Amino acid sequence: MEYYSYVDRFTKIYPFLKGFTDDLLFFIAIDTLFFTIVKGLSVSEISLLTAISSLFAILGRLVFLKLISRIGNTVSVRIGMFLLLLSAIVMTLGTNFWVLLLGKSLYEIAFIFKDMEIVLLKNNLSYIGQEKQYAKIVNKSMVIYAFLTFIVALSSGVLFNIHPYLPMFLCIFICIIAMFFYLFLKDVSEKKNLSISFVGSSKIGKSNSLWILFLCYGLFFGLITIGIQNSKLLIQYELANIYQTAIVSFYLSLIIALSRISRLVSMVIYGKIYERIKEKVPLIFTTLLCSSFLLILIGYFCPNPFFKFICMTFGFCFILSSRDPFRLYMQDVILTVFPPEYHQRLISYTELARKIGVTLCGFLISMILFRWSLICSIWVILFLSLCEVFIAVYLYRILNTLKKHYK
Repeated sequence: MEYYSYVDRFTKIYPFLKGFTDDLLFFIAIDTLFFTIVKGLSVSEISLLTAISSLFAILGRLVFLKLISRIGNTVSVRIGMFLLLLSAIVMTLGTNFWVLLLGKSLYEIAFIFKDMEIVLLKNNLSYIGQEKQYAKIVNKSMVIYAFLTFIVALSSGVLFNIHPYLPMFLCIFICIIAMFFYLFLKDVSEKKNLSISFVGSSKIGKSNSLWILFLCYGLFFGLITIGIQNSKLLIQYELANIYQTAIVSFYLSLIIALSRISRLVSMVIYGKIYERIKEKVPLIFTTLLCSSFLLILIGYFCPNPFFKFICMTFGFCFILSSRDPFRLYMQDVILTVFPPEYHQRLISYTELARKIGVTLCGFLISMILFRWSLICSIWVILFLSLCEVFIAVYLYRILNTLKKHYK
């Protein structure tokens, strides 16, 4: 009975806790400003900072995964939260490139450990027989996170102008409060033996669905990350051809704010219809992603300025609105189809696939930009997003076959 009451309290607080700690909220909104203006880094140093810290996270993931399997989910999420707090402190106090690199690396490594919180959530829900609540609870946390990122996007610039360190101080404050709550989070399955039924095969190494899932997940997030970056630059340059710098800055901020709203609306609607469209999520959101880049290209070639930016704005908003629902579905598939003894490994591997996808897409688009114009990169991203749709169709068929076979 003690564990039932604990899990009940846990599920109530978890969406808010994850919503506030799914990233360093105020840092991500002003990271480039903070590194250039406050810390005096060049653009190339910032790129190097991101590349090296991401590489550390990719190469170190297998080592850390072994540690996670030994210490369990409870200790792992606490370590992850502590490292996130430590990264905020180090980046705030750091005065040179190498100290900032340490802080950024701690930031990347923190989420390797902290990602285990979704396994912890699934195990706790399984203990009280409420596995189906997983998607609802995680969706709620994503809605909270989307709302917070919208508020932060509007306020961080103002806070930065008041005092350049103020956003970082707020990050540290939030992490300290969250760290207190994380000390009380625990995975009850580490204390009690659970008997949970899963539909998947225990021989995950031989499952075709697993590798297609990794490919689909990695490419999707690679296209999302690189697509947002290049689409934002394209819109910025198109605005600059018509308006002065002050107006460009205003319109671009407005478009980014609208994209945050679309992300929030997407998650609210998705939470209400998830069970009805669950099996078709890969098809729906990969198609939406492909459509978003098509709209951006249509807008680019449209001669009328009003319709040009309407199309490009809708396209940009669609990119962000497809991100969280797709991530939630993929995590739900892993935690439902495959046995619990593989959850730590598979969740870590999906995030590794995301990192590799972002890295490879980044290198590909960078090579294209060295030789051709920005619009060419959008054409390539559109082509890859079309390939992603076909991969999603294949994954959809494999997962349906797998579930029918084991039911």
